[in-house]
Amino acid sequence: MSDMSAGDRYAMANGCFAVRELRSGRFLAVAGGTVRLADTGTPFFMKPTALGRYLFYTPDQRFLAMTSPNQTAADALGDLVDAVGASVGGGGDVIALVNPALPVADGLNDAGDAIDGTGDAIEAAITAQRTLGIVDAPNDGAEWTVDTADQGFSIVATATGDALAIDGAPGRFVFVAQSGCTPYPEAQLNATGEPFKGRLADGTVFGYAETHMHLGGTEALGGRLGYGSPFHKFGIPHALGNCAVDHGPSGAFDALDAIVNPDKAFFPPHDTQGWPTFRDWPSHGSQTHHQTYWVWLKRAWMGGLRLMVNHLVANEVICQIWPLKQHDCDEMDSIALQRQLVLDLQDYIDAQEGGPGKGFFRIVYSAAEARRVIEDGKMAVVLGTENEKIFGCGEFLDVPECTREHIDAELDRWYDLGLRAIFPIHLFDNALGGTRLTEDPALSAVYQGGNILETGHPYATIPCAEADATPPGQAPTQTPRGIIDTVLLTIRGLPPASPLTGCVQNARGLTELGDYFINAMIDRGILIETDHSGTLARKRILDIAKARDVPVLSGHTGFISDSRDSRRILEVGGIISNLPDEPSPVTVAFIQDLIALYREVHGNTERLATGLGSDINGIHVQAAPRQDAAQNPLIYPFKSYDGRVVFDRQVTGERVFDLNVDGVAHYGLYPDFIADMQMQPGGPEALQYLFRSAEAYLRAWERAEAARKKSGR
Repeated sequence: MSDMSAGDRYAMANGCFAVRELRSGRFLAVAGGTVRLADTGTPFFMKPTALGRYLFYTPDQRFLAMTSPNQTAADALGDLVDAVGASVGGGGDVIALVNPALPVADGLNDAGDAIDGTGDAIEAAITAQRTLGIVDAPNDGAEWTVDTADQGFSIVATATGDALAIDGAPGRFVFVAQSGCTPYPEAQLNATGEPFKGRLADGTVFGYAETHMHLGGTEALGGRLGYGSPFHKFGIPHALGNCAVDHGPSGAFDALDAIVNPDKAFFPPHDTQGWPTFRDWPSHGSQTHHQTYWVWLKRAWMGGLRLMVNHLVANEVICQIWPLKQHDCDEMDSIALQRQLVLDLQDYIDAQEGGPGKGFFRIVYSAAEARRVIEDGKMAVVLGTENEKIFGCGEFLDVPECTREHIDAELDRWYDLGLRAIFPIHLFDNALGGTRLTEDPALSAVYQGGNILETGHPYATIPCAEADATPPGQAPTQTPRGIIDTVLLTIRGLPPASPLTGCVQNARGLTELGDYFINAMIDRGILIETDHSGTLARKRILDIAKARDVPVLSGHTGFISDSRDSRRILEVGGIISNLPDEPSPVTVAFIQDLIALYREVHGNTERLATGLGSDINGIHVQAAPRQDAAQNPLIYPFKSYDGRVVFDRQVTGERVFDLNVDGVAHYGLYPDFIADMQMQPGGPEALQYLFRSAEAYLRAWERAEAARKKSGR
């Protein structure tokens, strides 16, 4: 056996080791519920919880821990206090929907925060007296920090700061490679091979871009509308465990999924158990269960994913309405929380892969950095936002709730925090402009209600023909309105009520403050996302983009049409990506339409590229199985588009996922979806343009950065 005696405290990750105490030369050994030194050591599976931190997992599936006889009671009491705090604060969020009651709401929010802050303190006080032992389930006392020492390694309980000590003084230890471990529970990749790294012969990068997704979607909207996480320090049994903690017994509280999931009747509710059975979720139709667990992300990377735009998402109104929550409803607070989640995810993946920088998942802050990451064979992750009131820039009765000075300060602050793509407008009107109206009558009613709660007014409309006919360079900038003008606008342009009002668009365009915001984004090299901007607002954004020589993004559109300004987006060098929420032939057809339009605009397809904008974890379905999948299935195993990686059916716990049966039930099935695209008529040609999209995004980003330099910033 070889000693790991010094140096790399990350190298034990997911390995099997005995632990030798240097002073005595003997090994840690577990006997029943006790830990002692012996001539023969217990083999521990070293499961990283974070960089340099581990669970010591025994062959009989227990954990080395600093234990307390009061741990169970402390956990229960801490959870109860946290729940009370969240409920009190949640009551404040609901009351905040009524403007005159804001002082009461603020008081309840403050009280909830105060209560919530005492949960950990109470738990720590109850468990203050701990001893070394063995526990059946991981808790904070089972996490150990391993660090280099003058000799060997120190091992310290992360929660308490107590050094691991057997028979007296704290020891120094070495890790000895061993066999006989029980691996810690984990999802499988079911993929073998070496993904491409380097450049193509023409100097470009290879791979496709995911242009719209939400790693932190289940943390948004208060954190309890959706269940699950891309990782948990105690692994997949905790990241994707039992959703009853958020959705109630048998999923009885999961009203949203019961309504929006196309494959579920309202009753009976769903099986809440995730790991290891996953009987009812994840699924292509479920929109309240997390679908981007880190191993599933890794499988997508092995299938050619090289650039991911992760949008930090928030909607204060939905959060306030939903009674169950564990996070504040303030949108920028939610975005900050999700940003930290992504940073922690990068560190967690690094920990699993053996140390800082070793994981496939790399957050990037410039096009040049992204290019280096992709050439190194890894996945570049770009941070964006998609929320109703970016930087708090809402409006009430057309009175803006932010200023130019505030916009400049917040853009600078969030640029420094890594933000590189922004939706200036989302589902509701805000101080920057009017939103794009949906053609779905049910969604229109929901969004209309939210808009009234948020802004104090319904949508105002103009006929589609009038909005669509606005020529380039003539989209108006909306001047400030008084209350009378706001009322008159609503009377002249009645709110959408299909089919009575016919085809209508938002009468509100980009505001003067919105003009300033778009130019301020360009001055900082931040990419502009246009999919949710209303027709008049989008046309004005395109006018500005053309004048400033920058591209815009349409990252999850699902449509190629004049009504979405597809031609103008291509004219300014923008990227249009499909929302792949239907089986693969639909995405192939989308790309074929895009090819035809691009040829009309540019005369060739030399620079054409298109990504996938899944909107996963964003309350949106993924693709169902093809209707003819039983007769013409995707055959497993299959090869990646470049032929370098072989994929079989993905297995998570006891569940075997098959695209032919499950559709895109989780993000790890996108390699399967792409292989299914390749089978379709026109599929091979479509994939040529898909696998150019990482390079295309980098070029668009480089143009945005060039505009920043021109601005003198």
